[in-house]
Amino acid sequence: MKVILKSEVDNLGLTGDVVDVADGYGRNYLLPRGLAIIATQGAMKEAHALTRSRKAAESKTLGAAESAKEILESRTLRIAARVDDRGSLYGSVSAVDVARVLKDRGHDIPRKRIDLKGTIKVIGTYEIPVQVHPQVIANVTLEVVDEEGVVTVTEGGAIVNADEVEPPPLLTEGAESAEELEALKQEAIEAAEALDEEGDLSAAASEDVGTVIEDDPTPEASAAADGSADAEAPVADAGSDDADADETTAS
Repeated sequence: MKVILKSEVDNLGLTGDVVDVADGYGRNYLLPRGLAIIATQGAMKEAHALTRSRKAAESKTLGAAESAKEILESRTLRIAARVDDRGSLYGSVSAVDVARVLKDRGHDIPRKRIDLKGTIKVIGTYEIPVQVHPQVIANVTLEVVDEEGVVTVTEGGAIVNADEVEPPPLLTEGAESAEELEALKQEAIEAAEALDEEGDLSAAASEDVGTVIEDDPTPEASAAADGSADAEAPVADAGSDDADADETTAS
């Protein structure tokens, strides 16, 4: 049978749409609940009026829906859940849970507009289409995490249990002290060797200077030696002349 929807019906249509449904579904569900009317020739005018009214309302809210889409796609929703050591949830995350988180963020979106295929049973990051407007769909990023923070997901998608990862070995206080002591010993040895090298160089330099002075063959050294001998000679001659003078006087 053909019916005209008076309001939006999940997986069927929007207000004013003319749709074919099973007789039992139409008579036992849609008509008694006021969700639809039988599509008679006279009712078709009402269908057109409903459609025009719906589209006018949609056009007024289109700008707000576009803004809501930008906000939703710029953020990441996060749901914390109890999981086992492999990242599997004790339970699942459904469209109802996503709608609740969206409402907490200020977006009151019906569950039926959240296109979550089935339920989420493993931690990870998911992209979920959300119809914020009949003409606008936002791809919302949802992150399901371990509420205790033990089990995580790496960038490559691997699930890691922190309790099963062995920490790197740590040095004990005694081992650290032994290493520091060994380093100090090595520094002392290097300092002593440096001092010994400096002493050897100083001694070698002194010996070289003495050797140069004793064996200096330069003319300046010879002249200095001759000058020293000449300086002593007049003293001897002066003594001899005095002696001769005394002898002459006496005679």
